[in-house]
Amino acid sequence: MVEKIIKLIEEEDPKNPYTDEKIARELHVAREYVTQIRKEQGIFDSRERRKVYVKTTIQRIWEEEGSLSERKMTEYMNQQGFSIGKYVIGKYMKEMNLNKSKKVEDSLNLYQDHKEMQEEKEMIFRHFIGYDGSMKKQIQRAKAAVMYPPNGIHTLIYGPSGVGKSFLADLMCQYAKTTGNFKEDMPFYQFNCADYAENPQLLMAQLFGYCKGAFTGANEVKKGIVEQCDGGILFLDEVHRLPPEGQEILFYLMDKGKYRRLGEVEVQRECKVMVIAATTENPESSLLLTFRRRIPMDIEILPVSDRPWREKLELIQQNFMRECQRLKRKLVVDRDIILMLMELSYPGNVGQLKSDIQVCCAKAFLECMAMGEEEIRITKDMKMEFEGRGRQRLSKEAIESCNQDLIFSYNENRMYTETVYEDIEEYNIYQSLEKQYDSMRLRGVKEDTIEEILSEKIEKELSKYMQQMRQSGYSKEELIGIAGTETVQIATEIYEMANQSFSALSDQIVFSFAIHLHMKNQQQRNNVRLEDKQIERIKKQYSKEYHVAKTIGEEIAKKYYIEFPEEEILFLAMYLEKFQKKEYEESVSDRINILVVSHGMVASSMLKVANCVMGVQYGESLDFDLTESASRMKEIVLQKVRELASKKGCIVLADMGTLVNVEEELKKLPFQVAVIGRTDTLLVIECIRRVLWTEMTMEEIVRELDDRGKGGRPLQKRKINKSKQKAILCFCITGEGSAQFLKSHLSQRLKSNLQGIEIITRGYIENENIDTIMKEVEEDYEILAIVGTIDIGFEKYETIPYSKILLPEGVQKLRSIIKRKMRFENNSLSEVIQEPFIFCHSGWTEKETILDEAIGAMAEAGYIKPEFLLSVYKREGMMTTFLKGGIAIPHGTPNLVTKSVISITKLDTPISWDGINMVDIIFVLALKEESKKYFEQLYSIISDETLISQIRNSQDSSEILKILCKST
Repeated sequence: MVEKIIKLIEEEDPKNPYTDEKIARELHVAREYVTQIRKEQGIFDSRERRKVYVKTTIQRIWEEEGSLSERKMTEYMNQQGFSIGKYVIGKYMKEMNLNKSKKVEDSLNLYQDHKEMQEEKEMIFRHFIGYDGSMKKQIQRAKAAVMYPPNGIHTLIYGPSGVGKSFLADLMCQYAKTTGNFKEDMPFYQFNCADYAENPQLLMAQLFGYCKGAFTGANEVKKGIVEQCDGGILFLDEVHRLPPEGQEILFYLMDKGKYRRLGEVEVQRECKVMVIAATTENPESSLLLTFRRRIPMDIEILPVSDRPWREKLELIQQNFMRECQRLKRKLVVDRDIILMLMELSYPGNVGQLKSDIQVCCAKAFLECMAMGEEEIRITKDMKMEFEGRGRQRLSKEAIESCNQDLIFSYNENRMYTETVYEDIEEYNIYQSLEKQYDSMRLRGVKEDTIEEILSEKIEKELSKYMQQMRQSGYSKEELIGIAGTETVQIATEIYEMANQSFSALSDQIVFSFAIHLHMKNQQQRNNVRLEDKQIERIKKQYSKEYHVAKTIGEEIAKKYYIEFPEEEILFLAMYLEKFQKKEYEESVSDRINILVVSHGMVASSMLKVANCVMGVQYGESLDFDLTESASRMKEIVLQKVRELASKKGCIVLADMGTLVNVEEELKKLPFQVAVIGRTDTLLVIECIRRVLWTEMTMEEIVRELDDRGKGGRPLQKRKINKSKQKAILCFCITGEGSAQFLKSHLSQRLKSNLQGIEIITRGYIENENIDTIMKEVEEDYEILAIVGTIDIGFEKYETIPYSKILLPEGVQKLRSIIKRKMRFENNSLSEVIQEPFIFCHSGWTEKETILDEAIGAMAEAGYIKPEFLLSVYKREGMMTTFLKGGIAIPHGTPNLVTKSVISITKLDTPISWDGINMVDIIFVLALKEESKKYFEQLYSIISDETLISQIRNSQDSSEILKILCKST
């Protein structure tokens, strides 16, 4: 987001730069956030950025045209392409001593006051989304109505329910206070006409007041709403509900500004009031023509379905931000949820959109509370809540605009987006080098030593990072989400230019160098500490790559107006060398070689499988016929090893003792050779992995592999716990490479879900018998799920494959599994659910019977007061207690509960609960105020379709009790 803001400012018209407000609208973020970023980056506001251009142009025009008035200078400036007012021109002319007239100065001051007031007034309607888009004309009409002298003109606002008619009326009131037509403390009264639809006399009494004795019970004089609104605005909501008599009552007030209290005959009172009426009906069919004629200004507010997608997105963001502020927690909204909310049709318009978002947040909040998490996540699982709703087709532009999850931060009062690829962003060679440099300097390490260490560090880091990028498999779209469009474009052009010089260059360099540039920008550093000796060594070692990188750097700097310093050219040179596809072949002489030898056609098969698993082509194999003589085999092996001569040595993996006997002859060779016996496919895989992707020496590799081949892997000490540690098992061939990566990956992704959970790694290489491995693990751990590169075939546990867990969908699936498994960790429902209050009945067909029986049992046990039953019925009369999925949760007043209890009724046949919805599981809640945790735990359970299905399939009350109170 920082890059996008800076890019907009860099590309703006210097004569008419972007304001913070305009940038915020372009990027769909809060204006405060833009202002904060701009200040952090040391960028001036739009006025200061334009100032130098304005003054330069004024000076030039003054010199060319001679002395000019402010008005004339303004005309010239606007002809030059500026969009600028006379006040600003006058201000700058004064600063430049081009106009010293006191009269003009006074005029400027007056104009400045007026300008500031106008800006303040304009800010009011910006709260109405679409004020400068689809609602621009309507907002202009609203302003005109309020500004019309002497007291505004009567206005009718119409549109479907929930579009914001009352909100617009409120904004018109705020705007009115800034005009000369109304006082700052002007009254504003909202009057709902539906309350008096059938009683014109009561309407008169409320609007105009009454005198003593006007009717039975009128024992004193009372002012009406109109009198209290004198000098202000009267908002008549649902004006279509007024009968013709009621509309006629208002005629005289709107025509003449005069009225009488009810019961008065001779006295006629005056009132200056602006009437704003609102209706959801067609004005022509619902209001008298004579009434409509008295309201000269009408404003139609469009339904959400007719608004542009950008405004719909802004409405969604605005409402999520409000809920974020209310919940006072970080709110993460899945991209799919945002797209779904943009697609949905909203018969109830903004009001329904707001309600839908509140439902999403409420359900996510309960899940968050039940799991003890800090941040609230609204995931794609929430889409089920809106099945069956009408939808609108989104444009390609709308879909592309919503390419990330949205994260709302309550404490900063702003909205921003974050990418989910945090593990890639963690690669930051700048930060790593600088930390090590500072650390060694503090320890007093000599500069020469630091240089040597960091030089080696740079190359190792790049080699390691290169391998990660080769295996990452991220798409270009995902890369843009991480590094930004321009950065990816620069990296792509670098690859295209470099590929002309290095035809074997891998396109993976685009990903790697884009991330490198992104992290450089994030660090906001112009250079890295590379000493002169390091620079010269890199230039010499990578001479061709350096010259190509230098040429590319110069081209990129010219084209994009960015700095491409010497240090970046050096890094690019190293990237070019590391990402050439021929690297394996060219560097084989610098690596430990591998030779696999066996009787039969086994060696070549083992090597082929190992290379396939590791995704490389490395090593050589020799297959010997079973009838081959020992002397002949020895001769061939020795010849092959000589061909594979390497300064780092050669490892021979043999599967039979006869071949191992060649070792004595191999020792006589002028380079290092080692033989490992009892070889199998897993040992070949592990050997290749350690040779290619670790910094281990040949001695270390041989020692560890030899131990494994002999079954000599040291036993791990087992934990002795009364209760088993909960764990996620990461499983791969070796238990190290991929499994360790998965462990790191999941630790980052599931930070908020791992409380009390350990991530452990195991490998097939430990023991060919999976059952043995799992038995050992199960002795110490309670396994929640398995993640791995191979399917170990344990149906007992849910397994997520390696290819899926690297995607957001896979992580979300694992998160759901953890939530479900941990749901009962601190379950205390056994404190409020007892078997005598669980009913399994096929004969109950009435809602009243269910409530009477369940609450009767509670009362008989002394858990509630007698009045509790009535409070439940009252609550049912206010609003349905139906939950999606055939569940109802009737409840009563907490202060009528003496001891918290929950009753459960399971029906064989669903019944009508509220005349519309059918239910077959009823939870009657009798909970005290301080018993919120029980409801949160219960809600967490009944939100799980699997558990609800188990309850439906249960045969008796004891089974239901066991399902709800598993851990107790």
